[in-house]
Amino acid sequence: MKRSSITVLFVLLVCAVALGFYRGWFSLSSHGSDTGSNQVNVNLTVDGGKMREDAETVKNKAKELAGGAAEGANELGDRAADNK
Repeated sequence: MKRSSITVLFVLLVCAVALGFYRGWFSLSSHGSDTGSNQVNVNLTVDGGKMREDAETVKNKAKELAGGAAEGANELGDRAADNK
């Protein structure tokens, strides 16, 4: 049980990171080093503003969809009451 829970959490983490790179929340960059050096600098950038924008978009879309579903349910309820 414990091992499967860890596996599920790991898969969710990998999916979140992949989604983050796809949506532009994270980016990697490297800077060239001197020709005589074997070191490479790699930077991870996190765009918190983009994350907040996407979260707000998801919230608004969810409210829109939930409102449409509620209206549809009310219409169906009215039709059912009229048919009695």
